Formats: sequence, structure tokens, C-alpha cells
Amino acid sequence: MEGAGKLFILASILYLAAGTILGLLMASLRGKWVLRLMPSHVHIGIVGWISMMIFGFSYSFMPALIGKALFSQKLPYIHFIMINTGLIGMSVVWIASRFPKSAVSPKLVWPFGLLVVFSLWLYIFNIVMTFFS
Repeated sequence: MEGAGKLFILASILYLAAGTILGLLMASLRGKWVLRLMPSHVHIGIVGWISMMIFGFSYSFMPALIGKALFSQKLPYIHFIMINTGLIGMSVVWIASRFPKSAVSPKLVWPFGLLVVFSLWLYIFNIVMTFFS
């Protein structure tokens, strides 16, 4: 395994570790900390761990399974950069904005969220074009 698929799988494992640490913090600190960390914990678990593992396996093995080359070899790398930037940005903003008297506005989550959405559309486009090209 090589290329972008490998990057996604490695990132997925790192997000699993980060999500586990956040979960342990939430369990041990309780109270308001659960609310402060929950959005980051959920997105790191779903987008970071589960989705990135799926992306990694689909970029690595799907072309061989369907007998076609991936439509674009560059789009997975763009997808990787965009989704990681978006996910990390969202997580940092969510945590930082939930502290009392924080200068960070929760509205700053939106640009990072859009980055995640656009990256998912790149993935969908590349996969659909792989099937139908």
C-alpha cells in the first residue's frame, strides 16, 4: 500500500488515538468539560477515525476491485490536505471557543466545516468518475 491511501490510514490511526484521549478527558473531568470537548470528540471519531479509514481503503483497494484506475491521482492528496485542515481547525475552534471569556468565536467553525464538505465532494467526484470513466 502506498500513496494517499496510506496517508489516510495513518491519519485515521492518529485520530483514533486523539479521540480516545478526548474521551478519557471527558470521562474524568465531567461536567462542563463534556460539553466543551464533545463536538471535537465526535467529529474526530467519525470524520477523523472512521471516514479516513474508509477513504484510505477505498483509494488503496477499490481501483483493483473494480478493475479501473482511479480517475485522478492528485485529488486524493488535495482531499487529504483539505479534510485534515478542516477537521483540525473545527476541533480547535470548538474547544477554544467554549471557554469562558474566550476571544475565539464559535462562528469560526464554519470556514473549516466548509473545507471538510468541499473535500468530501472531491472524494465523491473522484470515486464516481472512477466508476463511470
